[in-house]
Amino acid sequence: MKRALLLLLALLLVSSALPARAGITSEQQEEADAFFARLFAQKNTVGGAVIVNQNGERIYGYFHGKAGGGRAVTEDTVYKVASVTKLITAIGVMQLVEQGKVDLDAPLLDSAGSPICNPRFPDQPITLRQAMSHTTSLISSANYTGTPTWSGKYFDVYAPGTQYAYANLNGGILGSLIEKISGQSLNSYMTEHVFAPLKINASYASTLLPDPSQLSYSFNADGTVYASSASYLRTDEHYDDTCDPGSHFRMSVGNLYISLKGLESLGAMLANRGEYQGVRLLMPGSVYLMQMDQSTLGGSSVTGESPYGLNTFRFELDGRAWYGHQGWWSGRMADLFYEPDSRTAVVLVMNGNNRTVGAVNREVAAQMERTLQFISSWIEANGMDITIIDDGE
Repeated sequence: MKRALLLLLALLLVSSALPARAGITSEQQEEADAFFARLFAQKNTVGGAVIVNQNGERIYGYFHGKAGGGRAVTEDTVYKVASVTKLITAIGVMQLVEQGKVDLDAPLLDSAGSPICNPRFPDQPITLRQAMSHTTSLISSANYTGTPTWSGKYFDVYAPGTQYAYANLNGGILGSLIEKISGQSLNSYMTEHVFAPLKINASYASTLLPDPSQLSYSFNADGTVYASSASYLRTDEHYDDTCDPGSHFRMSVGNLYISLKGLESLGAMLANRGEYQGVRLLMPGSVYLMQMDQSTLGGSSVTGESPYGLNTFRFELDGRAWYGHQGWWSGRMADLFYEPDSRTAVVLVMNGNNRTVGAVNREVAAQMERTLQFISSWIEANGMDITIIDDGE
């Protein structure tokens, strides 16, 4: 099995010591608080937060408004983070890739054990690398609420791997794959291998949260309640937390509930090359591979350029490359982005937000761009270089 791409067990060559400064000045804190108070007010945000972590330490936190039920937003508040789910689920997938249990370029199989194909290109099976880079040729409206039929109506007219087109079902494939390979439910696997090691309050169903009392309401853009924590718990009351890879495609599309502190932890883990607070979830090479344009890699089943590496959106802002994912549904918006050179991770969540689209990339909300631009003066590069080792297979 060709594994040269995972295979990046990278060396990190530290050319300078980490910055001695941890944190920001009191003046910067005051300026930031005023800036984000205005930003949240302008976007009609009912409740949300900004967290900035650098070198594994929080250097800034701003918690705004209410979580519902008379509760204020804190670092422990749990939000449903929509498509940020895809990035976090990818962490579990990459663990399986590291273990050699999954080949990024092997054909993905349907519930009957046959390769998943675009019927127009039956000799070119869909691969995991294509799913994680959104180059499968699946259309955006491809159904993911039940077991996909993989019929012609699910696919566009171009060959898999050749073009980028975002489709939620690509994210759904991740959860199904984890269940099929691990023999565990998606939630059980991710809890054991991703959430529990970092003591993160997270789950793919609200009733499975270690602490459901922290669950936030969701609010519409006009500030009215979209869903209370009680309604989320009622909806998930009968969730079947068993291993059922043929039916759980929806869970890894956008169903993750996670605390703000948990988002920070996973962002910091990615910014710090797979390790946070002494816990290593991924090897450095896996994190680097998630960031890369997959079409530039030899032997890759992706030949068309995509803004996504492996479920990791990348864009440049003020000369810095940022990586992460955005989620949005109704009035909820969640962003988790990191900048690896400075080991900086940024969480931005707005609930009740009146979202607008950013000017740099349509998939990065203007609020996140403004946030990253504002904190740019806080960022110090750490002088990290990455050398990729290819074992030649």
